[in-house]
Amino acid sequence: MTNKQKLKIIYVGAFLTILTLMYNFSYNYFIKNYETMEFVHNKKNVKNLIKNLNMQLDFINATVNSYSKWDAAYNFLKGKNSAFSHVNFRDIKLVKDLPLDFIIYTDLKDNIKLSISTKEHKKEFFEKVVRVLNVKNNMQSIFSEENHIFYILKQKVLQTDSKGEKVGYLYAGKLFDKTLFDYINSSFEKIDLIKKELYKHDGSISYNGLNNIRYQVTKQNNYITNYLELRDYKNRYIATIEAISYRDYIVQSKNTVVLFNVIISIILLVIFYLAYRYQTMMQRHTEKLKYNVAKRTKELEKSNKELYELAYKDFLTKIDNRRSFFLKMDTLLKDTIFRKDLVHVVMIDIDNFKQINDKYSHEVGDIVLKKFAEIIKNNISHKDLCARLGGEEFVIAFTDLSTKEVLQKVEKIRKETEQTTIILNSNKQFNFTASFGISDNKKTNNIDKILHIADAYLYEVKTTGKNNIRYR
Repeated sequence: MTNKQKLKIIYVGAFLTILTLMYNFSYNYFIKNYETMEFVHNKKNVKNLIKNLNMQLDFINATVNSYSKWDAAYNFLKGKNSAFSHVNFRDIKLVKDLPLDFIIYTDLKDNIKLSISTKEHKKEFFEKVVRVLNVKNNMQSIFSEENHIFYILKQKVLQTDSKGEKVGYLYAGKLFDKTLFDYINSSFEKIDLIKKELYKHDGSISYNGLNNIRYQVTKQNNYITNYLELRDYKNRYIATIEAISYRDYIVQSKNTVVLFNVIISIILLVIFYLAYRYQTMMQRHTEKLKYNVAKRTKELEKSNKELYELAYKDFLTKIDNRRSFFLKMDTLLKDTIFRKDLVHVVMIDIDNFKQINDKYSHEVGDIVLKKFAEIIKNNISHKDLCARLGGEEFVIAFTDLSTKEVLQKVEKIRKETEQTTIILNSNKQFNFTASFGISDNKKTNNIDKILHIADAYLYEVKTTGKNNIRYR
């Protein structure tokens, strides 16, 4: 370790130590004070939420009380006002204007005489509401049905001046939904109904039909969540109100801590920068040197690749050249001595290539050579070898194939070559063919001898009509 590195470690250690001490001090001082303010503010918000909810329920209670002390309804249940439903509820918009989602009128035996709803409730729903409240004359409760929570009420039906004997009952309800919560919410980021029974709670509140509202407060990094548990008149769990508020005080205290520590950090960083300016300059110089070395290395790799291409690839057809083929075949045939694999070698010569050059030019001859090399590459696998030995002579080495499979592949190459048309212009085109001689390593693993046999078969094809294959 150099002296510069030791000095750097000392300064970094001092910087981190001082920064950690300052952060711990500022965090404990600011956060504790702001947490106290947050507790008081959240408790106030919860009380306001319950108060607003109570005010809304009082309004619902007053509405139901008004519709239960109504001469028209009183006469309807006594059988003296058959047009009651048509006159007062023929337009569903009238019900939607009320702070209620449904109204049910029953006789004294709780037989439903009229049910009006802004939702598509079934008859079974209304019957269930009646059964739930079939306990006392006037009562309120919380009711759960099909994952929905309702505040439901029951009032006896009397005349407008509350005189006369009761002739039936009015049941009504309000859905606890987002609209209701948005209306009563003034302090929370989000209010929702969830299914989460509280087994541990911080206290409880009771009001009207909302009996024994148990609440619990939990804190996350940026949010504080209040759970208010709703139960029916039999103290059975129904649902939980989840009220989430943003932790403004804590966020503000964290911002104060961050600002305080940023100022300290800047001062320390200035000292750190001045002390290590020289080392930073040296580091930049080193990085520049590394970049130059990497750039030069890349250039050398590119040059080596180009040299390899020149040494082992045919410049025109981009397949292996004679040198590369013999090196690879030497390795391949040595391996087959132990594995006893069958290797077929195909000598190929493009027919009448000299005439093509003389008739159409050497540029056209180069096109023929490249096209034929492409045909070969498209018909062999990655395990096979192919090369241009020189001029119009090519060679293929097939491995792990039977003689029948080799003959099929070579015949396919011959046919594809025969069917390939070289187009010079719109009025001038021609086809070319090739001859093939095939040998194998059944009797020898010497590449020169194998090629000599294949070349002899190729010569025989060339002298007996060309565009053919000879094996054995």
